[in-house]
Amino acid sequence: MKKLLLATLLFSAISNAEVISDSQLHQMWKAPQTAAEKLVAEMSLEEKIGQIVMMDFRSWQGEGQEQKQPVTELDAALAEIITKYHLGSVILFRENLIDTPQTVKLINALQDARSNLPLMISTDQEGGYVTRLRVGTEMPGNMALGATRSQELTETAGDIHGQELSALGFNFNFGPVVDVNNNQNNPVIGVRSYSDSPEWVSDLAKSYIRGIHQHGVMTSLKHFPGHGNVVSDTHFALPVIKIDKAAWQATELPPFVEAMPYTDAIMTAHVVVPALDDTQLTNIKGEEIGTPATLSHPILTETLRNQLGFKGLIITDAMEMGAISSNFDTEWVITEAIKAGNDIILMPLAITNPQEVTKLDSLYSTLKQQAEKDPQLMQRINESATRVVETKLAKQISAEHKSAEKASTIVASAEHKATENDISAKAITVIKNEDMLPWKLKSNNTFFIYSDEQPRNELIAKHLNSIAKETSVEMTLDSRVAKLGQDGLDNQTIDSDIEGKDLIILATYNLKENPANAQRIIDRAKLKNIPLVVISTRNPYDIAYLHDVKSNIAIYGITGFDVTNNVRNALETNILSGLRTLFVGDKSDAVPLNIPQGKLPVNIKSPDGKTILYARGHGLSW
Repeated sequence: MKKLLLATLLFSAISNAEVISDSQLHQMWKAPQTAAEKLVAEMSLEEKIGQIVMMDFRSWQGEGQEQKQPVTELDAALAEIITKYHLGSVILFRENLIDTPQTVKLINALQDARSNLPLMISTDQEGGYVTRLRVGTEMPGNMALGATRSQELTETAGDIHGQELSALGFNFNFGPVVDVNNNQNNPVIGVRSYSDSPEWVSDLAKSYIRGIHQHGVMTSLKHFPGHGNVVSDTHFALPVIKIDKAAWQATELPPFVEAMPYTDAIMTAHVVVPALDDTQLTNIKGEEIGTPATLSHPILTETLRNQLGFKGLIITDAMEMGAISSNFDTEWVITEAIKAGNDIILMPLAITNPQEVTKLDSLYSTLKQQAEKDPQLMQRINESATRVVETKLAKQISAEHKSAEKASTIVASAEHKATENDISAKAITVIKNEDMLPWKLKSNNTFFIYSDEQPRNELIAKHLNSIAKETSVEMTLDSRVAKLGQDGLDNQTIDSDIEGKDLIILATYNLKENPANAQRIIDRAKLKNIPLVVISTRNPYDIAYLHDVKSNIAIYGITGFDVTNNVRNALETNILSGLRTLFVGDKSDAVPLNIPQGKLPVNIKSPDGKTILYARGHGLSW
């Protein structure tokens, strides 16, 4: 009964908001700071809370439905949540985005559900490994762009992302990643980083921002104070980065400082950095743990806001991630994140059916009660709401409907996809080649493919067949799925697989120490004198864990996925360009299908990290 009374009181208090008209909005755009201060001063506390909450609606089980379904259209119940709780922004994921007409319709409907100002509609279209549009131009990813070290190509990637996102109705993209991937065992960043050089990361991040800003799409650097030196994934655990402050200032910090004047926002990292904040918290299990940067006033307010002078939005990484949700009470941690200095709380809690809406009632009620008792929290809510509203006005965020017909001529256009292939072709990096590549095709070719997954084998086979058609040769392809980082593949099976084959393609994916099956395949091929090429299909470090490799190329990505629910997508441009780099046609005057130009954007070190095996800038060609 008490909860129902709270909800009734809440809704009666927030029912007076009105949608701001286009004409009013255009007037406010002329003086965004003054208009924002006036607007926020007139808002209820609940309206202010709505402005600093960014919800996701990935799945929903409506009345009469037997199970949750992906949210691809906005039903009345979801629209009512957006209106009643004055939500200021929404983030969309791959589950929400089927194709261009559907995406435009969904975003138009989201904007129609607003209670006052237009919504920030965001996504994570980083490119490469993390891409949300199912129909769109992915681009080969940040580390691939790092391998080109071309600011022009990186700006082009941002330009194309901006064109496509803007045409669909997005106004906020969570990128670029400016983490310096200085730990080759990093399980969550890797190819999402441009480089392990702070300078390279800084230059390319600024170029990407220049490109995407041409189309009115905002950007967020991520993940402050740096996510490049972790050995666990924050989707599942809370990493501790054990570096001193001088090392952080020399490596992790520079890209944030360099790109800060150009970006609109900075996203936090759910990482503990004792050198920046050594305070301890007690988690819900009663354990003493370090304070994540997302909850750290010293890191976000004292360092980022005050010392570094950042004026834009500070956004939490998703609060549903395991690093936060498995350690802290939801309402407590959201309150602490606001007090620490965050302006937008990303994905504070999951709502997947009408019954769970009471979680929002409880959150709003708690924040309201706490703010009325705590002047610091009240001040922070006012500051953040004002900053969000001013940003919307200064960036001229509009709720104007987009045209699906027009968007369909822009998103994944033939011109954009051709540019995507051109960039990926320039990124392919030959790490090692002992007079084997480019491989001259014959009129009839027999190849064997090994990888960890059947879809990967099928993708490689698909593009080998396209190369056969392009060069007018025949190819016979066989394959096996083998967990290359594990043990268990016996010599007899391998010998049977490779007997009589012209070439073996070993497609590795983020190997670690002692990848027994991968090494056994290499050893048997050497014994049988059958040529073998290793394609490092994601991180380029795989060769550090293998011996007697004759030829190795890095393509910087083959499959990406939303790690929270394993919805996979294929980076076809990367594998196509990689495979084309291997071959020359069978004609006497044939030239290589792709001449490699990429240079390693990272150092490849020995497994113990003490020796650089292949230095940043290394890359062979022919």
